[in-house]
Amino acid sequence: MELAALPARINPHRQVRQERRVEVTARAARAAHAIPEWEGWRPLRVVAIVDEALGTKSFYLSPVDGRPLAPFAPGQYLTFRLHPPAGGDSLVRCYSLSDFPHEDYYRSTIKLIPPPRDRPDLPPGRGSSHFHEHVHVGDVLDARAPAGTFFLDTLSAEPVVLVGAGIGITPLVSMLGAAIHAGRRRTIYALFGFRNSREQPFKEHLETLARDHRNLHLHVNYSAPLARDVLYKDFNHRGRTTIERIREVLPSNNFHFYLCGPGPMMEALVPQLVAWGVPESHVHFEAFGPASVQRMGKRQPTSPCEVRFERSGRTATWEGSQGSLLEFAEACGVRLPFGCRAGSCGECLTPLRSGQVALLKSSGVTVPPGQCLTCVSVPTGPVVLDA
Repeated sequence: MELAALPARINPHRQVRQERRVEVTARAARAAHAIPEWEGWRPLRVVAIVDEALGTKSFYLSPVDGRPLAPFAPGQYLTFRLHPPAGGDSLVRCYSLSDFPHEDYYRSTIKLIPPPRDRPDLPPGRGSSHFHEHVHVGDVLDARAPAGTFFLDTLSAEPVVLVGAGIGITPLVSMLGAAIHAGRRRTIYALFGFRNSREQPFKEHLETLARDHRNLHLHVNYSAPLARDVLYKDFNHRGRTTIERIREVLPSNNFHFYLCGPGPMMEALVPQLVAWGVPESHVHFEAFGPASVQRMGKRQPTSPCEVRFERSGRTATWEGSQGSLLEFAEACGVRLPFGCRAGSCGECLTPLRSGQVALLKSSGVTVPPGQCLTCVSVPTGPVVLDA
């Protein structure tokens, strides 16, 4: 029905707003339940690679089949299946989308993860190394549809605070771009932290957005500024993003907070925001890695119970302190499939023959009946896994 043909009692602009609200609600429902826009793996071609900062690259991906790409909620991620050039098992890794939705391309921004500072003898991150060293323009990558439950409703007018550090800003940059693109002029505070300008991705882009949109308040922290970095020009504050800094910048705590960054920052800020009086329902976060999942997730049971890995013929006693079932299996010498190790990709789904498990955190994928997401699950009593 054309707007001109609507009955006079119906406001056409209200009708459009209602239709957009239905669209966003449906998209949020798909995201919350991880309903994919396509089944399985879809080939995407790398059409451009852009150096964003030291050790950080953006990969632009277009569909090989030429059909429009699935929409996504800003803050979601893509799951990739990577094939090492030397052969062997494929790698499954999840990387955030860093732009607002487009029909003809996705953008994923990936930082080369170095060895831990206390273990320089260890290799760098396998997934990020593969992207930085072996992925070139023209290559085709396998990807699952966008997924994840950490996302922003771009049609809401509620004021928001985006808090990120390092490569953790990538989903927040997607949220920021989508919120501005929606044109609702909602109040947005973005508190982003980096070591210095050399390691800050999207620097000019963020500065342009802040200059052109007065409803955006950008505050950048540098923990180790370079000699050329100028205070109040390149950055606003020397140091890390702390609860004290957040309270100093914000006029009140009456915001929805979206946080993404390294484990130590998340472990500190999430409970501190709640202690400041922010309702838990207003604190949304995405943490990196299994250690963060354990420390920020639900309390693990402590009662010992028996875990049997049926196909491997091994049985061991769970004592409540071994981390996830995936980590427990590895400690028992049982090899289970895995990808992200944070409940995001679904690669570790394992049939559960008997017993019950509990999730350490909300997962980014739907867990079918009779299955167990081992990387973020713990047993609540005796269990038998088909592994």
